[in-house]
Formats: sequence, C-alpha cells, structure tokens
Amino acid sequence: MLDFRPPKDSPVLISILKAFSPVILKLGLGESKIQVSEADIKKFQKLKGKRAMICPNHSNRRDPEVMFAFSKEVGESFNYIAAREVFDWKHGLNGWFLQKVGTYSVVRGAVDRDSFKTTREILASGRKKLVLFPEGEISRQNDTLLALESGAAQLSFWALSDILKKNPGETLHIVPIAMKYIFTSDISSTIRASLITLEKELGIKNDVISIRKRVRKICEVLLSALEKEYRFECNDDKDLTMNKRVAELRKSILDRVADQLDINLDQTKRELENVRVLRNKIDDFIYDTERNGSHYEKKVHQEEAERIRGLYKDLDRVVNFISIYDGYLSENMTQERCADIVGRLEKEVLGEYETYKGPRTVILRVGDPIDLKEYKDDYARNKKEAVNQVTEQIFKQISSMLNEIENSRQTIYIE
Repeated sequence: MLDFRPPKDSPVLISILKAFSPVILKLGLGESKIQVSEADIKKFQKLKGKRAMICPNHSNRRDPEVMFAFSKEVGESFNYIAAREVFDWKHGLNGWFLQKVGTYSVVRGAVDRDSFKTTREILASGRKKLVLFPEGEISRQNDTLLALESGAAQLSFWALSDILKKNPGETLHIVPIAMKYIFTSDISSTIRASLITLEKELGIKNDVISIRKRVRKICEVLLSALEKEYRFECNDDKDLTMNKRVAELRKSILDRVADQLDINLDQTKRELENVRVLRNKIDDFIYDTERNGSHYEKKVHQEEAERIRGLYKDLDRVVNFISIYDGYLSENMTQERCADIVGRLEKEVLGEYETYKGPRTVILRVGDPIDLKEYKDDYARNKKEAVNQVTEQIFKQISSMLNEIENSRQTIYIE
C-alpha cells in the first residue's frame, strides 16, 4: 500500500501563488481565465466560516488550478484530496508542492484509513473547506458527468457525526460546483492539424473534409487495431455498434488484467470501481516495502513488479475509452466535445496529448449548498439510501448547471 501523504499547508506559498494565479492559469491552461459571476461568489461567501465540502466536476487535469484560482475569488483557502500516485510525479517534487498548498493523498477505491481520518478532521474542524472531485477520475468529458462515487457523501456523513457530538447546533454543507471549458475562438484549424498527425500514425489516408467523419474513422481504425492486439473477437457480428464493440473491449481488457492478477472481479460493479480494485492490487504488489528475503528473491520480485507495472497502461486504456462512444460522437458536435475526443485519441495513439488547442474561458457555477443535517434522520434509518440521495443531489445540480452554461453560450459546432 502506498504511504499516506498529509497536508502541510504553507500560508506563505499559498499567498504567493494566489497573487500569481492569473499567470499560473495562463501558463498551465494556455491563455485561459476563469469566469465566475458576482452572484455565484456571493452565494459561496454565505458559507464563510462554515464547514463545507466542495464537489466540482472533473473534466480536465487542470481543474485543481481552477479551484485554487476560485479560492482567491472567494477570499478563502481550501484543502484538497488527490490520488496518491500523483504525489510521486516528477521524482516527488509534485508531491512536495501539493502538500504545501494543502493537498493530501487518498488511495482510490481502497479503505485508506489515514486519508479518511484526515478528511473527517478537516471537515469537523471547519478551519478550511475541502475540495473533493466526486467523479473520482478525470472524465475529459466537458459536457457530461461520469457516475459519481459515493465517497463524498459518506465521508461527509461521518464528519457530520463527529461535529454533532461536540456541537449539536452545527451542520456541514456540500457545495456542488460546475466547471465548463469554453474555447473563445474557432479551433477547427488546430483540430485538423491534430487529425493529420493521428491519421499518419494510424496509416489512414484522408479522403474526406468533414472533421466529424475523420474523427469517427480514426475511432474505428483504432478500435479495430486494439481488438486485434487483445485478440478480442466480436462474434463476427457485422452489425455490432461502436458502442457495443467499445464496451465489450473494455470488459475484455479488465478480465484479462484480473486474470493476470488472479482476481475475480465483481461484475455487478461499475467499470471504474473494478479499475480501482485492479489498480490497488498492482500498487500493493509494486510498492510492497515489507517484503523480506534474499537479494535474489528481491531481484525476482522487482522483475515481476516491472512486468505488472505494464498493466497500468491497460487500465488507463479502459478509462480512456469510457468517453469514446456513438453518443459522444454526435451529429451536432461542439468544438469543445470534439477537442475532448481528439485529446483522448492523442493520449492513446501518441502517448500524450496537446492540451492547448486555443484560448479558453472556464465558466464556473456554484450550486445550492446541501445541508447534510437535513438528511440526518434518513441516514439514521438507512445509511446507504441517504448516501445515495445526497450523491444524486450532487449529480443533478452539477448536470443542471452544465446544461445551463451550455444553453446560455454561443456555440461553435464541428462539421
């Protein structure tokens, strides 16, 4: 199990970063800025000094920087939860920085007691509000939400129990946040340049002008290549839809990884839950620091760990393909949605993707705070049902705000 990384907030560093947050957004997000209305700022500021968990959608890897910039707008500092593995990036430098700005780790999908304890303490103390992304993964879907994990609601109920033991008159709020990235100009030329690179890598001869048709062709060729690589048979069904082919390929990859790790997956769980189960199993093996034995035995373990490490790529592929389906390749595809898909394809084919496709505005909306105390009696009667109710409320509010943003803007569609 990966060791826990606690928050080590540095007020000096946080103040410096807030002062330079416009520059950070510009460099990190490529000529981007956040846009939050005065009404939304005032709505959030009504919770000044009150205990709250902030739950934003998570479509972009730069979302934490956006939330940091938002903390400056509302005049507060937040704590943040991040997946444990990101603390090891850049030889640990990333982790040092994250801890200094108030971030602590969680091993996703596992019973991470140290992380859970820290979450309860932060929420119960009320010194800072806590940012937790309830999707649990970067969706790279700017228009829609992945199904939310129940952890945000469950952890909040645990913290509420701690609060009420000492302060019966207090409560805890959950604040849904919607973030939507909007390109401020036509990016079709940049997308076409990306498609040329992808087509070259996949050996596709471009004979159409339509960007949408070219994207679909790339998806089909890529899907066929992966089916061949994984020796996955589609039962010779020529009428099998792309949705079905992608879904069956994802399942085949998960089953293959589970077989290599000697795990029986619970087929009633969602794919992302099983991805986390498998990731945790890989983590446990690779980062087994308590293994004893001779120098040779440790050498053999290291060789096996390197082989198993390669399974991360298979799991990343499953996550990457969750958003590649016919519904997302719609007839009326916005340039933001097209950029989402092209980014996924670049990640798969090129190993990385070009995040900058043009200047963007990140529109941020604040939902109606959910007073968890109103669900206290429901939680006492049926914990699971109450957690599901609150999780559904978070989902509905974020989805509604994303739709409102979409309907209120001037949209550029990709032909």
